[in-house]
Amino acid sequence: MRPATVTRLVAQERDPDRVSVFLDGAFAFGVYRDVVIEFGLHRGQVLSVEAQRRILAADQIRRARSRALHYLAHRARTTEEVRRKLLQSGFEAAVVEAALDRLVELGYLDDAAYARAYVRGRFRSRGYGPARLRSELMRRGVPRSMVEAAVQELLEEEDPIEAARAQARRRWARLAREADPRRRRKKVSDFLLRRGFTYDTVRRVVDELDAEA
Repeated sequence: MRPATVTRLVAQERDPDRVSVFLDGAFAFGVYRDVVIEFGLHRGQVLSVEAQRRILAADQIRRARSRALHYLAHRARTTEEVRRKLLQSGFEAAVVEAALDRLVELGYLDDAAYARAYVRGRFRSRGYGPARLRSELMRRGVPRSMVEAAVQELLEEEDPIEAARAQARRRWARLAREADPRRRRKKVSDFLLRRGFTYDTVRRVVDELDAEA
């Protein structure tokens, strides 16, 4: 790489968002159109070696951002999920972090909002209890403070005991043919614990069912 003059800027046919940059009459590299705008590239502009490196670095960040947006188009993701995806795609760590910072700034990534939506959705549609919700969010890389805030907000709006009670009754009914009451109780308890309800909640709900039997 050496200092060179921009001699042509040509939109690429296969990808109109990309522009081919010619230096000293020869193709040098392709960049995103907004990188051209960011650096004010134009014919006759002399680019130092450092300027060329900055342009290529900016294009890599823009490329990573584009890949992330494609990944986010399918469904909401956490910052950590997008980070893992970009690293797996071969982007350097510094490029990934710069792209993530920009996506957070633009509002495409918001772990706190993701956590709130996730706990509400999984609680209402799948009946997950607090422990399961915490585990799922932590596995997706949501910071612990955001996880706790989202779960606490949910518990202020919803009653996990009622949710556990409703699921326990359905499971209890399915096990009506279980001859051993202790096995029936254990199966329902294990089911509720797997769903993420606390031991105290599970014991209370199963005790109620036992008393009604």
